[in-house]
Order: sequence, then structure tokens, then C-alpha cells
Amino acid sequence: MKSFHYLAVFLLIPFVLTAQKVTGNASDSKGESLPYASIFVTDTLQKNIVSAHTDEQGNFSLAISETFHSGTLTIRYMGYADYSQKIAARDFPLHLKAILQPATNTTLNEVIVKAKQNAITMKGDKMIFNIDMAGVGLGNNGLETLRQVPGIQLDKDENLLFRGNGDIQIMINGKKSSLQGEALREYIRSLKGDDIASIEIIAQPSARYDASGTAGIINIILKQKKEKHLSGNAYAWASYGEYFKHQYGSRMYYSDSLWNINGNMSYYKGNSVNHRHIRQDITVPEGNRVIDQYNKWRPETVSKSLNLAVERKLSEKQLISTDWYYFRSDADENTYGTTYEFLNGSPVTTVNLSKHEQKPSERLTGNIFYSFATDSTTTKLDVQANLARYTTSSSGFQRNDYTDNSYMQLNGTNTTKYTIVTTQTDLRQRLTQKLYLESGLKYSYIHMDYYNGYDAYNSGLSIIPDSLLINNFIYKEHLTSAYAQVDLSLGKWNLMAGLRTEYFQYEASSPINHQSYSNRYTNLFPSFSINYKKENNQYQLSYSRRIGRPGYLSLNPYYLYLDAYTLQKGNPALKPEYYHSLQLSYIYKSALNLSLYGYLYNNGFTDVIAYQPEENYNINYKANAATGKKIGFSATYPYQVAPWWTMQFNFEGTYSSESSEIPGFLYQGNGFRHEINLYENFTFKDWTLNINGFYAGRSTSPNGYSKAIGDFSISAKKNLFNKTLQLSGGCTNILKKSFYHHVTQIQNVSTDWTNRWETRRFYVQATYYFGGGKSKSVKAASLNEETNRM
Repeated sequence: MKSFHYLAVFLLIPFVLTAQKVTGNASDSKGESLPYASIFVTDTLQKNIVSAHTDEQGNFSLAISETFHSGTLTIRYMGYADYSQKIAARDFPLHLKAILQPATNTTLNEVIVKAKQNAITMKGDKMIFNIDMAGVGLGNNGLETLRQVPGIQLDKDENLLFRGNGDIQIMINGKKSSLQGEALREYIRSLKGDDIASIEIIAQPSARYDASGTAGIINIILKQKKEKHLSGNAYAWASYGEYFKHQYGSRMYYSDSLWNINGNMSYYKGNSVNHRHIRQDITVPEGNRVIDQYNKWRPETVSKSLNLAVERKLSEKQLISTDWYYFRSDADENTYGTTYEFLNGSPVTTVNLSKHEQKPSERLTGNIFYSFATDSTTTKLDVQANLARYTTSSSGFQRNDYTDNSYMQLNGTNTTKYTIVTTQTDLRQRLTQKLYLESGLKYSYIHMDYYNGYDAYNSGLSIIPDSLLINNFIYKEHLTSAYAQVDLSLGKWNLMAGLRTEYFQYEASSPINHQSYSNRYTNLFPSFSINYKKENNQYQLSYSRRIGRPGYLSLNPYYLYLDAYTLQKGNPALKPEYYHSLQLSYIYKSALNLSLYGYLYNNGFTDVIAYQPEENYNINYKANAATGKKIGFSATYPYQVAPWWTMQFNFEGTYSSESSEIPGFLYQGNGFRHEINLYENFTFKDWTLNINGFYAGRSTSPNGYSKAIGDFSISAKKNLFNKTLQLSGGCTNILKKSFYHHVTQIQNVSTDWTNRWETRRFYVQATYYFGGGKSKSVKAASLNEETNRM
């Protein structure tokens, strides 16, 4: 590893010596740092020479070509008058302490024009979206603000998606959030848009980050204040689609010069529904067999969450913090269904399904975090330890009633327990004024204990052999990784290159079934990015090698009874999937955003539906079947029609090619999908109206197609009592057309699958804000890579 560091420094030294340096800090008159302020240098002819942004602490560093003799440095920040300073080459190296004064005579239109010019910038592996500069935070909550960032959408439950993919990591101030699911969504919703300084999109994570996944990272940077204050909010939310649901919560935070304390709590109760219809047409020697299933799944869920985080500043250079999160959910689920079987159009049998399960789950996560940083940001060291305990269980029965009045019933219990421990160290060291070196180590340990047991009545009608009615599975995993990367700024250029090494090993056993499995391997994950900025044009080229690890239970040779015709099982032979991921991005005038991206993969995970012709049922499992590629194009363009009317247009299109060589599940083909999204915002004094519509055309995949869908949602907000109370309401998916409908054709089996949730939902929410301070997030537990596979 040392050899890699020395080689990188040696190769980059010639570039480092060809530019001059200006460093400094930007703050307001109260000493508050101004994060992500825009900085640019012009020469005597007003030609832009170089531009950059301040970091989270308001610090900046500019590398200026030796051909520069004199000019002006300008710092711009929303709500403040521009700061200008004459600079000359004879004064280099130069360090400035810039103090910006509040703007007093800038009109709204002028602010909007200046802001849009500096709203988006690219650096390293990041695209940074400045919320104040874009002017999209005022009057919006956190979710509505994020939805206006290029590439980000919300799904039917308002969970965040990036380029249509929900498998993303969410970070707060550069630290992975310990909140998940509903708790994370409601935390983001509880933020004011102007609580957020910027959003960082990391579509191609560098070697600094875990190598798993292809969806990327969304990092939410909150504004930070140093004055003593107690602030927060409380909210109540209710929704009705086919059933009623409601949620209450609050968020409080206190900070002063030494302490930063955050607290969140929420309570949710509601009923939901999913209507599932699966029809299989199977060509058999006797002719055409049809299995036609209708299921209605009805869960009633009560959940509670509590989050407490405390940070203490030890000195000007050091801080220590701890963050703990507890979540409890109790679900009472009922499923009713009917399966009709036909042969050559004639009825064969009918099976009625009734199922009831109680599913409690608990989650506890916590961490201890220490950080050291020098005033000049020459050195920054982060050390953390994380702990998580998860328990999920279910108990109940499943019954199949047949046309001859016979029935089969399974009474069962299921318990899964996870213990996860991780430690991590990250060091960022400035080697020269233009060159940074980052390195780090991480170790994680996972222990999973799974038990599933059935007690069968009339087991002769069951498709699970008696010997497999009871299953236990113990899984242990160790992952050790190290990384190093260099970050070099050369005027208009920014270069980043790194390498991550991982050593992985696991042991799995099923004592009851006398089976055991193990595997170990070492992987290298290189990454690089190149950024270039000239006047109104920004370019970024990035690459990374990625890995997708199977879920823990996917390796378990268990059998799970879904219905009279469907059995689910694990696959202990499952191996990781690997990706070569590449992206080329272009931004024009901090508005038009174009990206061309793609990846090649092998050992890709495929959900296999293997029909067993002799037994007449399906076995569902995951396998390493797919080898292929995916190429995508995205375009985002915001447009201000009038001072009170803004629009954002998004387009996403992908081409994929894939093949499978699994016996009984062979396919080879390609496909194309596209989606158009239009977001509109209307602001009238204290009123805000949002309209969001989408259309996803008929998309083809290598083994089937999805039918075209389109819908739109509308919402309105009203601020009262000097913006301390916000009332909002609306309706999502008004046309009730947002649902999953996919058709696959694999050899002699055609499957038409529809999932329809509560698509049209009406909702109202009231949020009360108290205090006036902005929040500062405490370092949360970093467990995303480990928990995503649960």
C-alpha cells in the first residue's frame, strides 16, 4: 500500500508545480461559515480564469495558472452581497479571510439570475447541487427540495430513487444515516428546504466508499450554525387510499459552542393493501396449462422510532459523538387468494388460500465517532465504531382448501436475528496546496441466526417434503478492506484516482440438515474521475468497479411455502456479481444536465421462476445467470417561466442486453425503457402549488416487457403565523395508473405478473416549527453496506 502512495505522489509532482495558490475562508459578519459559496477569479479583461466552491467549513483553495498576472477574486453566496478582492501574482501564495455582508438592495430577479449561474458544479466523484443558488429550497420541505435535483425521483411511497433505482445510500453531512425506511423519509420531509445547503450526487462512488451497489450515493449537506439555540418541529400526517393511515412525529435539536444534541421520534399506524395477479401459460405435452392466481395482501402495521444523538466539541480540532436509533414494528398480516388451474381451457381444480401472520421486528443501531481536523484542513482523521442488532419474527398459519373439501394447513414460526459490528478509520492528508491523499481501513463482522419451522396438517398435500419442514441457518461473515486515493486540482482540471482492496470470507451451516458452506476471496476495486470546467461548461468522466453481494438469506438452503403452486428456496451456490461502471456527464450554465452511463456485468443475479412439470408447481430462487450490459442516458433541464412559476423536465432512457444459461430458464435478448418526468412549482405569497407527472413507455427487457404507465400528483402548501405553521395536502397518482405489470417469456412458460398497491392516495399534514436555528447532524452509524443485504 505504501508503494502505491509513493508512486501516486511521484507521478503527480510535475503537475503540482505548474500553478499558483490562493486559499482562505468565507464567513459572515457573525463569524458563521458559508459552506459551498461560489468563488471565481477573473483577469483584467473580465475573463473567467478559475472557479470553485467553499467546503463545509467555508474554506477554499484555488490553483491559478502561472500565466495569470492580476485580476479580481469574487465570492458569491445567496442572501449576501458579493465579496471582491483585487489579487496579483506577486502576492502569491495568498491567504484571504473573506467576510460577506447581508444583501440590502438586491432584487429578487437579480438573485435568481446569479443563483442559477452557480447552482451545479462537479468535483471529484460528485455533482454538487447548491440549494440556495438554485433557489429551490424556500417554501419546500426536504423531500420536495430533493425531488428537484437532477436524477432524483420519488416512488409511490415517496421513497427516494436515483435514475429509477431505490438501492441508494443516503448520507447526512457525509455520514451514513442510521435511519431507514419510513423514519428516514419522514426525517427528510421534516427538514425545511432552506435547512439544506447542498445535495451531492455520487453516481460513481470512488474507492473511499464501500464497493457494493450501482445506484450511487445521495449526500444531504445541512447548514450549520454556531449560536446557542433550541429548535425543532412537530408534525401530524394522515392519508387515505383504500385504507386509512396516520403518523405523528417531532424533531428537536440544541447546539452551542460545545454541544450539539439531536432527537427524533415518530409513531405510525395504518392499513395497506396489495392486489397481486399472476397468470402462467405453460406449454406441456398434454397441451396448454394455465395457472391463474389472485391474492389480496392486507397488513396492519404499528411502528415507533426514537433517535438520540449527542456531539461534544473537545477542542477547536477535535470532537466526539454518539448516535443511537431504536425502531419497533408490529404487523398483523392477512392474505386471501384463489388459484384456478385449467388444461386446454377446461377447469382442473381450484385452491383457496387463507394466511395469517403476526410479524414483530426490532432494530437497534448505535455508534461512537471521533474526528480530528487541523485548522488549515491539512489533516483530517475520522474514527468510528458501529453496532447493530436486528430481530424479526413471524408466527401464524397458512391453509389451502381444495374442491374435494380436503385442506392442508401449515402452522409455523420464523425468527431471524442479526448482529453487526463495524470499525472504520479514514484519513485525509494534504500533501501540497493542490494534492490530497485519502486512505482508510474498515472491518465488519456479521452474525445471522435463522430458524423456520412448520407443523403440517395433511402433509401429503404439501409440496414441501416432511424432512424440510424445519430449517435453521447460521451465517458468519468477515470483511476487511483498505483504500487509498489521490485528489489533484489543476486550475480548470480536477483529477481523482483510487484503489480499494477487500478480503471477504464467510461460513454458513444448517446443523439440522447437516450442511455447511464457506467461501473466501480477495478483490480489487479501482476508480477514477476527471473533471474539466471552462466558463459555462462542465465535463466529468468517471469509472469504478463495483460488486453486488447476495443477501444473507439468499445463501440459505431453506424452503418457504408461498402458496399451493409456489415454493421459495435459497441457493448456497450463489456468488457475488461484478460490474464495470462508467459515466460521462455534461452541465451547461448550471442548468442543462446530460449524462451517458452504463455498466458491464457478469454473474448477475436473476430471479428464477422454475416450473416443475412433473410436480406442477414453481420454485423461486436467485441464481448467477445473467451476463450482460446496460447503457443509459439522462437529461434534466430546469426552466423558470415566470418569477412565480418554475419547471423541471427529466428524461431517462436505458438499453440493456442480457443472457442466461440456467437449464429450464434459458434466455438471450435485449430491451429498452424510457421515462419522462415533469415537475412544476407555483409560488404565490404564502401559497405553494406542486404538480408532478410522469410517463413510462412500454419497456422491453431481455426476457419480457412492461406495459406503459403514466400518472400525476398534485399538492399544495400554506404557511401561517410567520411561517411557524405549515399546512399541506394533496393527492398522489390521481389516475390510479402507477403499478407494476410485467410479462416474461422463458422457454415454454409465459408469466403475466401484476402488483397493484393503493395507487391513489389523499393526504394532509400539519407541521409546526419552533425556534429559529438550523440543525447540525451528528455522525450516524455507518451500516448501509451490511444492512442492505438483510
